[in-house]
Amino acid sequence: MTTTDIASEATDQHHLLNTEKSKRIIMFGDLRDSTEILQNFEQGMYNLVGPDGEPFTYEQFILEVHKSTYEYLYLGHCQTHTEIYGDGVMAIFPEDNTRLIMENIYRLTDRMRAYNEPVGADITRPNIDVGFGITVGVISLVYYSLDKRIHPVGIGVHEAARIESVSKFYDARILISESFFKEAEPYINEDPRFSHRFIDRVRLKGFREPVTIYELLVDNDPRFHKKIASIPVYAAAYEAYCHADWKSAKELFLQSHHDFGLGTGLVMAKRCKLLSQSSPNPDWHGIWSLKDK
Repeated sequence: MTTTDIASEATDQHHLLNTEKSKRIIMFGDLRDSTEILQNFEQGMYNLVGPDGEPFTYEQFILEVHKSTYEYLYLGHCQTHTEIYGDGVMAIFPEDNTRLIMENIYRLTDRMRAYNEPVGADITRPNIDVGFGITVGVISLVYYSLDKRIHPVGIGVHEAARIESVSKFYDARILISESFFKEAEPYINEDPRFSHRFIDRVRLKGFREPVTIYELLVDNDPRFHKKIASIPVYAAAYEAYCHADWKSAKELFLQSHHDFGLGTGLVMAKRCKLLSQSSPNPDWHGIWSLKDK
């Protein structure tokens, strides 16, 4: 590398470090149960044969995950940064790209469902089960000379990852923060393919400030209408929960679980049981601190 090249690279790095800090929408997607899936492959539990006549491998499955689920994020949309993490992906969008993100989410979930639908697919190969976390935050896109790539840095990256990590816990596919919900609400209200339901107010592991999380509902989810129908009883349960009426809240959360088959109600009912065993807290405000990522 010549002196001119080094100077040019340093200038580019300086430019990136000082101009790329901005408010962005961060989406984090991750394949669930990936360790178990890998172990199942190693134990020969799937019997699908690949195009070459050889057994379908874990490596081929991961390529299927990326092609069937994340492909639309790789298209190089203007000012969009995408980063692959093994069986997961992170995408950084400009703040004004909310409509694009909604369309991406629809395509991702639609293709995932199509991949999983064939009868017996979960026996010959694993189903693709990806959870998503989306938030808005100020980040920097920093050039790392070590691998000569740009990487996102900022609290929003961690928040999106934390939100995704609890999506399965709440029996949800796509969890979004209130900051993204405010951006997406106009599109949700005008497009019948989308809806939303309030989930919880929590402190994510390692975070000091609480965040309100919602599930973004998409009509290619077989439980789309059930989740919408569950909203009134869940709202009544959460109101009782915020007023520390553990008995009423628990009963209503269990009703939500029983009537609509959603795991969120069971999660919250167990929390009410735990809280009812503690001394009353006069400062209770309904915000729960999550202990796990």
